[in-house]
Amino acid sequence: MFFNFYSLGKHHIHNPIGVFRLGGVSVRMYLQFYINENGDKVYTTKKESPLGLATESAHPARFSPDDKYSRQRVLLKKRFGLLPTQHPPPKY
Repeated sequence: MFFNFYSLGKHHIHNPIGVFRLGGVSVRMYLQFYINENGDKVYTTKKESPLGLATESAHPARFSPDDKYSRQRVLLKKRFGLLPTQHPPPKY
Protein backbone atom coordinates (compact mmCIF):
# COMPACT_ATOMS: atom_id res chain seq x y z
CA MET A 1 0.00 0.00 0.00
CA PHE A 2 1.38 3.39 -0.94
CA PHE A 3 0.60 6.78 0.55
CA ASN A 4 1.29 10.15 -0.99
CA PHE A 5 3.15 11.74 1.91
CA TYR A 6 4.07 14.79 -0.14
CA SER A 7 0.46 15.95 -0.10
CA LEU A 8 0.44 16.02 3.72
CA GLY A 9 2.40 19.26 3.92
CA LYS A 10 5.71 20.23 5.44
CA HIS A 11 4.61 19.78 9.08
CA HIS A 12 4.03 16.04 8.76
CA ILE A 13 6.78 13.48 9.30
CA HIS A 14 6.33 9.85 8.27
CA ASN A 15 7.66 7.00 10.35
CA PRO A 16 7.12 3.26 9.89
CA ILE A 17 4.50 2.76 12.60
CA GLY A 18 2.00 5.17 11.06
CA VAL A 19 2.26 8.00 13.59
CA PHE A 20 2.31 11.54 12.28
CA ARG A 21 3.04 14.74 14.15
CA LEU A 22 1.25 17.94 13.30
CA GLY A 23 2.13 20.93 15.43
CA GLY A 24 3.06 18.74 18.42
CA VAL A 25 -0.08 16.55 18.15
CA SER A 26 0.31 12.87 17.26
CA VAL A 27 -2.15 11.42 14.75
CA ARG A 28 -2.35 7.62 14.40
CA MET A 29 -3.40 5.96 11.17
CA TYR A 30 -4.86 2.48 11.55
CA LEU A 31 -4.88 0.16 8.59
CA GLN A 32 -8.39 -0.90 7.53
CA PHE A 33 -9.71 -3.12 4.74
CA TYR A 34 -12.87 -3.77 2.77
CA ILE A 35 -13.93 -6.38 0.21
CA ASN A 36 -14.39 -4.97 -3.31
CA GLU A 37 -16.80 -6.16 -6.01
CA ASN A 38 -14.36 -8.90 -7.13
CA GLY A 39 -14.08 -10.34 -3.61
CA ASP A 40 -10.54 -9.00 -3.09
CA LYS A 41 -9.31 -7.34 0.10
CA VAL A 42 -8.46 -3.68 -0.43
CA TYR A 43 -6.39 -2.00 2.29
CA THR A 44 -7.01 1.63 3.21
CA THR A 45 -6.83 4.05 6.13
CA LYS A 46 -10.38 5.33 5.60
CA LYS A 47 -13.33 4.38 7.80
CA GLU A 48 -15.70 3.82 4.83
CA SER A 49 -15.35 1.94 1.57
CA PRO A 50 -16.20 3.70 -1.72
CA LEU A 51 -19.58 1.91 -1.56
CA GLY A 52 -20.34 3.60 1.78
CA LEU A 53 -19.89 0.45 3.90
CA ALA A 54 -17.82 0.47 7.07
CA THR A 55 -14.27 -0.89 6.75
CA GLU A 56 -12.84 -3.49 9.12
CA SER A 57 -9.60 -3.37 11.07
CA ALA A 58 -6.69 -5.12 9.38
CA HIS A 59 -4.99 -5.73 12.73
CA PRO A 60 -5.58 -8.97 14.65
CA ALA A 61 -7.06 -8.86 18.13
CA ARG A 62 -4.66 -8.93 21.05
CA PHE A 63 -3.89 -12.38 22.38
CA SER A 64 -3.58 -13.21 26.04
CA PRO A 65 -2.56 -16.65 27.34
CA ASP A 66 -4.66 -15.85 30.41
CA ASP A 67 -7.95 -15.76 28.47
CA LYS A 68 -10.76 -15.95 31.03
CA TYR A 69 -13.59 -16.27 28.50
CA SER A 70 -12.27 -18.77 25.94
CA ARG A 71 -14.53 -21.55 27.27
CA GLN A 72 -17.64 -19.40 26.83
CA ARG A 73 -16.57 -18.42 23.31
CA VAL A 74 -16.08 -22.05 22.30
CA LEU A 75 -19.46 -23.02 23.78
CA LEU A 76 -21.21 -20.24 21.86
CA LYS A 77 -19.50 -21.18 18.61
CA LYS A 78 -20.47 -24.82 19.17
CA ARG A 79 -24.10 -23.87 19.90
CA PHE A 80 -24.44 -21.81 16.69
CA GLY A 81 -22.46 -24.19 14.46
CA LEU A 82 -19.48 -21.87 13.90
CA LEU A 83 -16.63 -24.19 14.85
CA PRO A 84 -14.33 -25.23 11.97
CA THR A 85 -14.93 -28.89 12.90
CA GLN A 86 -18.67 -28.42 12.25
CA HIS A 87 -18.12 -27.59 8.57
CA PRO A 88 -17.05 -29.82 5.67
CA PRO A 89 -13.34 -29.62 4.85
CA PRO A 90 -12.40 -26.91 2.33
CA LYS A 91 -11.81 -27.97 -1.28
CA TYR A 92 -8.43 -26.94 -2.64
